[in-house]
This record gives sequence, structure tokens and C-alpha cells, in this order.
Amino acid sequence: MLFILPDQWRPQTLPAAGDKDLVAPALKRLSAEGTAFTRCYVTNPVCSPSRATLITGRYPHACRMPRNGLQLPLDQPSIAAQLKSAGYRTGYIGKWHLDGDARPGFVPPGERRRGFDYWAAFNRGHFYYKSEYYRDAPDPIRPAGYEPDYQTDLAIDFIKQNRTSPFYLFLSWGPPHTPRTPPSRARRYDPGQFRPAPNVPFAYEETARKNMAAYYGLCSSLDDNLGRLLATLDELKLADNTLVVFNSDHGDMLGAQGLEFKGVPFDESARVPLIMRWPAGGLRRGVLEDALISNADLMPSLLALCGAEIPGAVQGRNHAELMRTGEGDRAESIYSYGQLGTPGEWRMVVRGLDKLVVNTKGETTHLYNLGQDPFEMRNLATETGTPARTRDELKAHLRAWVKRVGDGVDPSSGLKVR
Repeated sequence: MLFILPDQWRPQTLPAAGDKDLVAPALKRLSAEGTAFTRCYVTNPVCSPSRATLITGRYPHACRMPRNGLQLPLDQPSIAAQLKSAGYRTGYIGKWHLDGDARPGFVPPGERRRGFDYWAAFNRGHFYYKSEYYRDAPDPIRPAGYEPDYQTDLAIDFIKQNRTSPFYLFLSWGPPHTPRTPPSRARRYDPGQFRPAPNVPFAYEETARKNMAAYYGLCSSLDDNLGRLLATLDELKLADNTLVVFNSDHGDMLGAQGLEFKGVPFDESARVPLIMRWPAGGLRRGVLEDALISNADLMPSLLALCGAEIPGAVQGRNHAELMRTGEGDRAESIYSYGQLGTPGEWRMVVRGLDKLVVNTKGETTHLYNLGQDPFEMRNLATETGTPARTRDELKAHLRAWVKRVGDGVDPSSGLKVR
């Protein structure tokens, strides 16, 4: 398995999403040869909480990673540890961001690497041209050039060295997270070619175009490296039986709603790309799958696809059969939250095409029908004619999620489950 995680890649910026501005032939190929899941949401659209969910299959509050800057507790399950026990060679390359606030940060061999044997990583960074990483000694390695290029070189070496045995490689690229400084070799985009979405305020359009040009340059530079990885799998005759997963830890508002970056419940922030290709494993080719998926579901689903044991503490759902055939268990709703412990704390449930967001008091702050209003411009929570039944049904789903995942909601809120 090759799991590729660019940081802060919004789901709208994909050929599979109909984006005609992005030049990304490798992503286009990956989608044509696999399945693109168009409705994958993260449990919390911030780096460390979301990454903790990917590793553990648990919600951030449950694995005690509700915000950035924390260290993933050693008592939590790990997908790498499970696959290692199943006979896989495990490797991690790039940004980790699960070992406290150290920057760049040496993560010593042992338990804090959560079952990853090969290590060419750092805790956190985003220094794309003066980066450093660590192996098994606390002496930093400072390669020249653009960070994703050398990381891809390391990934290719790892694949070659382990081509005769099962491997699980997690490749964590920093872009398109800020700074928005594409390498000189990257494709250049003209800000004037972009037509910002309807939910980008008119006064913000010029800024949004400039940011989009730089963001798309970073995305295309990563697509170049994805192409190198796919070519390596082809050359080694591993493409058929290697499960390739392309995902992200959160999106980027990029001017939508007049906002930047992440941490909010809008789809540009809380929804992420998910493309999976595995010909020998029976994954469907050229399919756009609209089933609701949480990134908490990826850990158990991937373990099941690999024939490995799923730990009992995992909270995500096993969607392996759905991923293979489209006929498996489909979630009726997904649950997400953000800004925990702050005045802006929110909780969200998406059921079908309806999305409900509440504050810490359980009051509805946002209500959208994503089918009729995909850009979330008409907040039905503020309209007096909105049917109470829709809101009440969604709140019932939200309360059920609070109970199911053991979310420690303040007892004074309207979400307390009695």
C-alpha cells in the first residue's frame, strides 16, 4: 500500500471534481484507473487531529488529540502497528505532526513512531526549500532542492528495496499548505484564468485569483511527483497489486466565504479528496462514488482490504466491501467537529445532502441542502420558513453520533445525551 497525503488539498481542486484549470495528468490517470470518493469528510479539519484519526481510526477527542501541538498517546491503536504484525514492511516519509509542537522535531525510534520501521521524517515544518528530516539519529539531514522532490526520491527507493515483500508506505507531502511558493520548475498559472466560485465575495476575488495561481502551481508540482511514483510501480510490475490511496488531512477555503485555510465546517475545509486504485484487489475503475465516508473509516477499511486485524477500539466503519464493489454498507450520516475548547467550537452532521452545524449550546448556526446549494450560500438556519422537521431529524442524528463516539459535550449544551 502506498498512502499519499498532501497537506491542505481541497476536494474541489481535482480533475475528478471537474476542475478544468488544474493540469494534473497523474491524478487524472489515478482516477480513471480507480475510484474517486467525492464525499469524504474529516473528523476535524486541522492537521494533528485529522492525522491522528488516520493513524488510529478514532475521533480526535477519543485518541486525545483535539488540537495541534499534542503527542499521540502510546495507548492508541495504529494502522502501521497492525500491518507490521501482519508481515508488512512499514515506512513513513515527510511531515508527521503527531509528536507535540517541536519544529522540525526529531521523533526517536520506538513507540512514538507508532509501528513505522523505516523513518525519513520530521514532526512539523513547511520549509520547502530549506527543509530537514531525520532518520534514526537526532542529526538533521538537509537535502538540497524542493522538499516533495527528495521525499519522492526516498519513496521510490523504499518501494524498490521492498518490492519483493508486502509494504505499507505513508508519504506525507507538505504542499499545497502555505507558504504558497511553487518551485521554479512548476507549471505557471495566470491568476486571470481563474473564475472564483460564487461563494468567494466580489471584494476578495483578486486576492483569491492570486492565491489560486500559486496553490495550483503547488498542486501541479505534486502531480509531477505522483506521476513518478506511478511510473515506478509500472516499471517494477507492482501497479496491479499495490493499493494506492490519495487523501488529505483537510481542505483549504482559498477565499470561499471570504475565508482562508481550514478549521471551519464548510465543504472546502472539512471535505477532502479520496482516490483509491487497486486493480488486483477488485477496486472499481473510473468510478465517482458519492457514498459518505469519514476519514475515521479509512484505517479499518484499509486493514480489512489488506487482510489485517482491526483493533476493537477503532471507531471508524469498515467500508472495504463498499470500496470494492459499491454494494457494501453505506453510512447514513457522518460526524465532524472543530475548534474544540474555544468559543468557536462547532459540531456538524451531514446526512444525505443535508448539513447541520451547531455551536456549544446546541443551537443551529448553519443548515444547508448541498444538492440545491453546493456552495453553501443560503443558510437555512436563518430562514423562518425552514421546516423544523429537517432540523430536528438532523439534530437527532447528531445526538446519536455524540453518544456513539463518546464525545464529551458540555452538559449545559443542548446536545447532552441522557
